[in-house]
Amino acid sequence: MKIRIGLSIVAVVATLGVAPGSAYALPGPGLPAAVCDTTTPLTVLSFNDFHGRLSNSSPNTAAWVGTIEEQRAAAGENNTLLVSGGDSVGASLFASFAQDDEPTIELLNALDLTASSVGNHEFDRGWPDLRDRIKPGVDFPYLVSNVTDNTTGNTILPAYDIVEKNGLRVGIIGGVTQDLGSLVSPAGLTGITVEPLVPAVNGVIADLKDGDPANGEADVIVVTVHEGAPVGTQTLEQNVAASPAFADIANNLDARAQVVVNAHTHQAYAFQAPIGTGTRPILSAGSYASNVGRVQLTLDATTGATCAYTATVLPVTSTPVATLVATYPRVAQAKAIVDEAIATSNEIGKQVIGTATDPISRALITNAAGVVTGDDRARESTMSNLVAQMFHEVLGKGDKYFIGMQNPGGTRADFDEGPISYAEAAAILPFANELMTSKLTGAQVKTVLEQQWQRDANGNVPTRAYLQLGLSNNVRYTYDAALPEGKRITSISVAGKPIDPKKLYTIGSGSFLIAGGDNFREVAKGRDALDAGRADLEAWVGWIKSKATVSPSFAKHAVSVHTLPTTLKLRKTVTFTLGDPQNEPAAGALDTLDFKSNGLANDNVIAWIEVKQRTWWGMGIAPVGFGDVIAGKSTLRVRIPGWVKPQKATLVVKAYDSGTVVRIPVTIKRR
Repeated sequence: MKIRIGLSIVAVVATLGVAPGSAYALPGPGLPAAVCDTTTPLTVLSFNDFHGRLSNSSPNTAAWVGTIEEQRAAAGENNTLLVSGGDSVGASLFASFAQDDEPTIELLNALDLTASSVGNHEFDRGWPDLRDRIKPGVDFPYLVSNVTDNTTGNTILPAYDIVEKNGLRVGIIGGVTQDLGSLVSPAGLTGITVEPLVPAVNGVIADLKDGDPANGEADVIVVTVHEGAPVGTQTLEQNVAASPAFADIANNLDARAQVVVNAHTHQAYAFQAPIGTGTRPILSAGSYASNVGRVQLTLDATTGATCAYTATVLPVTSTPVATLVATYPRVAQAKAIVDEAIATSNEIGKQVIGTATDPISRALITNAAGVVTGDDRARESTMSNLVAQMFHEVLGKGDKYFIGMQNPGGTRADFDEGPISYAEAAAILPFANELMTSKLTGAQVKTVLEQQWQRDANGNVPTRAYLQLGLSNNVRYTYDAALPEGKRITSISVAGKPIDPKKLYTIGSGSFLIAGGDNFREVAKGRDALDAGRADLEAWVGWIKSKATVSPSFAKHAVSVHTLPTTLKLRKTVTFTLGDPQNEPAAGALDTLDFKSNGLANDNVIAWIEVKQRTWWGMGIAPVGFGDVIAGKSTLRVRIPGWVKPQKATLVVKAYDSGTVVRIPVTIKRR
């Protein structure tokens, strides 16, 4: 039965309304009866990008292991392989991260993995660490066919492994993304070379099929590579068009590869890719222990040729964990490993890594009794801004125009004044997103800020109608919520200069936001998206340690300016309001001029004009207005003195106690 290629399993499941825990399977090609008269089954279970997800909450690690065990039991141990696409360690949750991923290595061993490709995160601490610590610690072969030793010319790890199932020799070949050099520290790759992925894998397949036992022989070929399609919910054809790396796999991988396991992009899909007159499965199981990939093969018992197959991405089982623990010894062992890892990390978490000079918090909601009941993601916060500043400093490489961004839902805890423990720091960023950069034009940056007023993919306003981004300290903007949608951002400055709509600005954040999460779809349209090869949690903890003392910035990055003055006339007074949002989605939801929760109930404001002419005191600035900030709001009267020449200038307003600075491009005209 021929099925249209490019059909995504994830998309089909959603479209057909298949119940959770069930699966929609695509039948594979048939072969002549003369080849398939006697057959044998083989099930290939797979996962990828586990990233040390040791957790008793969702996704529950034991439940995920239980999914694997249920599938093993259904297919039969002797008929099943379990392979990984890599990145099992690195960018891990605190329970694993705090212990150098040793508990994750123990868990991988408990799974009885058949084999795994290496991923880029296996190289996080360099090739010597993979060689001397990780590889000796595992009970399964790590494979890579496209990374070679500069001295010997051989692969640094085995390129393949052979296992026997039902009288057939199954060759498992590994490979890693060609972008490895840009994802890890160059110093960690000293003495080794990353080769083109597909040619390297094809060379191994040729060896395993050449009839020469000296270089290995295999009846069945399974390929697991740490590279994949960029968007799992799109078709095979769309992904081929979008990604040269994935196109190379789909179009150029040797047709004798019968199963292709993908990784790296954290997508969930199961494609039927054309090979000759038939197809083969290419699949990826998402990431973070959220799914299990499964390919069920019917093989010719003599030749190992594929007679038929189904390819599926399975969600985690709904069977209760207690039942799984009682039924499957591997689940019981996994549960014990996770429990011990969490208990140990709790003790490690008590270590002090820095000090906060003042409370640093999300925008908190309190009840009448003053008890915190939650966080308000529609208001700016000192914590989200601090995280964004970390992105700027860690990823920006000294670029003063580099913009750090943080989605408010990614910031999950607060610092009290005083010592900061390891666990407290980890609680701020609990999702272990990977650090990424992308490039947006100034016009796109404006669109991103406009998307804080939320619309979902169908154009509807979601439950959270507004989400306030955290921004690095070099970014300031004004807005007027009373203006029409898409025109509410009225000015933006980066590093003290008006944003250039055509200039490319590099954005740094976690992988969730860079991928367009939380309806910030414009971010996903950026150019040259690059994985920095580090987890936000790791970078955050290291940044706090390096600073020893961290302080909040009480300066607001976003300020409401109602009736924004864009033209100022000489000797004419103009009145406008700052910090008094109009037409908000919720009363008082957005920003005032100061963080009132930090005791800045009153402030003083001064306004000056920056002009391109010398004044009698030698500086191109002149004071033009004064005012007070009361309850976060200020009504300001500005008058341009008569000696100022008509020109384009910048009106600057500063609230001194909070440090909030508003920069408004204006045109000065004669009366």
